[in-house]
Amino acid sequence: MESYTTYKRLIAKTVILSLLTSLAVAFLYGIYIKKRAVDDLARVDARKTSRLAFEALYSAMEKGWSKEDLDSIIARLNQVEPNMKINAYRSPIVAELFGDHNNDKQMREHDSMVAKAMKGEEILTGDDEIRYLYPIVVKPECITCHTNAKVGDINGVIDVRFPVANLKISLTTMINSFIIFFVLFTIIIFAIMYYKLNKLLVQPIKQFILMIQDIISNNDMAKRISLKTKIMEVKNIENYFNKMLDSIQDYYEKLQELSDRDYLTGLYNRRKFEEFLTYEVKRSVRHRHKFTILMIDLDNFKYINDTYGHASGDLVLKEVTNIFHSNLRNADILARIGGDEFAVILPETPYESGHAVVEKLRASLEATPISLMFDQVSLTASFGIAEYPEQGESIESLLTGSDLAMYKAKRAGKNTIARADQSDQEMASEIQKKGEFLRKAIDEDRVEPFVQPIYDVQSGEIYGYEVLARIRDGQRYMAAGQFIEVAESLGFAPKIDQIILTKGLAARKERGLWDKRFFFNLSTKSLFGDNYVDVIEAHYAKSPHHIGNTGITIEILEREAIHNVNGLMSIIEELKNHGISFALDDFGSGFSSFVYLKYFDTDFVKIDGEFVKNIAVNEKDRIFVKHIHQIAKEFGKQTIAEYVEDVETLAILKEIGVDYAQGFHLGRPHQL
Repeated sequence: MESYTTYKRLIAKTVILSLLTSLAVAFLYGIYIKKRAVDDLARVDARKTSRLAFEALYSAMEKGWSKEDLDSIIARLNQVEPNMKINAYRSPIVAELFGDHNNDKQMREHDSMVAKAMKGEEILTGDDEIRYLYPIVVKPECITCHTNAKVGDINGVIDVRFPVANLKISLTTMINSFIIFFVLFTIIIFAIMYYKLNKLLVQPIKQFILMIQDIISNNDMAKRISLKTKIMEVKNIENYFNKMLDSIQDYYEKLQELSDRDYLTGLYNRRKFEEFLTYEVKRSVRHRHKFTILMIDLDNFKYINDTYGHASGDLVLKEVTNIFHSNLRNADILARIGGDEFAVILPETPYESGHAVVEKLRASLEATPISLMFDQVSLTASFGIAEYPEQGESIESLLTGSDLAMYKAKRAGKNTIARADQSDQEMASEIQKKGEFLRKAIDEDRVEPFVQPIYDVQSGEIYGYEVLARIRDGQRYMAAGQFIEVAESLGFAPKIDQIILTKGLAARKERGLWDKRFFFNLSTKSLFGDNYVDVIEAHYAKSPHHIGNTGITIEILEREAIHNVNGLMSIIEELKNHGISFALDDFGSGFSSFVYLKYFDTDFVKIDGEFVKNIAVNEKDRIFVKHIHQIAKEFGKQTIAEYVEDVETLAILKEIGVDYAQGFHLGRPHQL
């Protein structure tokens, strides 16, 4: 197991190491200074002393010296420095002419150093005590007295001895030595610090940055940081960063799954289904084989939602998914493309084989009762088949053909299977007729905004309005439920949204309702466009109030959100910077509502009217509304109750603490 240290320990170790290093350097430098003192300073001092001794002796010799005079001079010289000992030894030349003195002959014969000095070699030796032997060389003026000598001979040796402690080091030497030591010490300290910090801190940080750049450039969330370091703090950075990557990767994978799959059933959504369909077309072209696609619409599913509630409806959809899965091959692709609509790709399956699969699906669904609380329901579906390439060679034609076949099955009495033949124009004619009606209504400017008031539950005052789409048809107005599905399937929804948004904001400006919030339902295709943002910003620019919030709220429907959760999250984040707020519509109608509450940064939660309208007589609905309100508050969001149709319901909502409410009791949709 690897051991790690901390920055505190690293600094302490570095200081201690530097201190030990400096002490070692000081010790070695002290030895060097001592040696230099011995080699240089002692030599200088001893030479000076020897020279002085020689001059004193020479001065006496010039005046006519005797042995007693010589001894007296040497004795006085030794008294000057008690710890210093000076002796003078005659050479054989001097002894021959003037006779030997004391033990000079013995020293010449038995002291090797004296013998060497007698040959003219200057000698310096000793550790604790310095001994310097200075040979006296015969000069021209010496020949007058020393007639038996010639220039260059040795007349004698002066022997100087003194302890090392008596050496005197000059101030310059001391200062220079200190400067050298300080500079050397500083260099060593910084070298150690540089090495340690570079190895244990700088290099791991560089490695950390390079790895982050690699993760970003390759968009690879599976990579993890691995730093070569012994520092605990740096290791903690590695560990926590990797944990953050784990969370991001998990979050990314969940978003990816939400963007590809329906959260409720786990099936592929429409976008992913169309990707698979594109791939299958290309594969079929390459290998020249046929395949079949199915469009499935559950019969009378609205009855289940209305009778048992949306939560039960969600359970039914999950059970239907299991039934379909159990009757399909692993290679078959099953997707949920709408509220109660499914689609299937049967690879390498011509119409005849595909029809057999569909019949198996139909019979299995019809024969399998689904349990709901204390009841059981039997469900059927209408199936439309389109074969590639007979019903179309493009994605659009295949989808249109299977849709036509499904509508044909519906018109044939449901719980049946239909194929869109080339000659079958009946259903296409009906859809085309509705499309022409919508196109004409748009061209003739018969799309009008209606508003339904939203009241503050506590104060009883109007808080804002939900803007609803209506189409004028003679003397009557068609509600959105009568045309919105066809509008979405034929691509008219964004245009209708644009009209309602523009006219609704114009009415707000004309009536001067700047203090009232306006709620708009925009389709997914509109949300991923840019025009509506310009319309809202242009409207806000005309506001007499310079406030940061436009007072505009966009409602998000579950059936819209499931197709592109990831993209919708980005749009919400971006548009909130423009002062546009968001509301989750029909909250509680499906299990996925709570997921959207987690991932979507909305400001309002609109509680599904199926729970609200019966809270005065149904205790369970009242509990649902109460807890949905509490959860929304925990997330910092305001609540709006729909379908408020009597005074008793309003009173209970006020008691629960719901912020706002709308419904026929408070006001029906009307023109401004």
